[in-house]
Amino acid sequence: MRTRIAFLAALLIVIATVPASAQVGITAGGIYSDASVKADGSDVSTDSRTGFQIGLSYATGKVLGVIVAGYYSEKGFDLTDSADRVRLSYVEVPVMAVVRLPFIGRVIGPRLYGGINGGYEVSCKTEGSGFVDDPLCGETNKFDFGLKGGLGVQVLKIGLDFSYTYGLTDVAKDDLIDIKNRAWSLALIFGLG
Repeated sequence: MRTRIAFLAALLIVIATVPASAQVGITAGGIYSDASVKADGSDVSTDSRTGFQIGLSYATGKVLGVIVAGYYSEKGFDLTDSADRVRLSYVEVPVMAVVRLPFIGRVIGPRLYGGINGGYEVSCKTEGSGFVDDPLCGETNKFDFGLKGGLGVQVLKIGLDFSYTYGLTDVAKDDLIDIKNRAWSLALIFGLG
């Protein structure tokens, strides 16, 4: 609960101190996630999961700038040829550098961005009785760290972004299992400022 309150307070401070050249936006979209899974050193075949992402973003600069965002994101995976499923939900905070190429009187602006992505697990659910079970959720690392990059285009105050998140930390605390998140996302951004 303290983490959620601190996150909301930080978000309100960011919104209240927006400089004139910055933009705050509401972001919503879909996520196509999977995971790199290894058990006892061997690769485990997984299938993707679809989920959603919603949150706020804060972007600075005209050509070069920074994007800081806060999202609720659904991730996870299914084991191939199995009924086993893992559903993970995170509050994520990416911090990324952005390069914009404004043209046509600054009405249309493609952008390229990349940086770090930190996440805090707020929910873990498992289904099935084989490889994954309820103890997995009791033994996950709550913090997930990775890299995020993408490209997008903005027309006036509406943007469309396509990004990829590459997890670097192991989701499972168990030394015999190695799980790293991977996710593609497609999101609409509605500028507020």
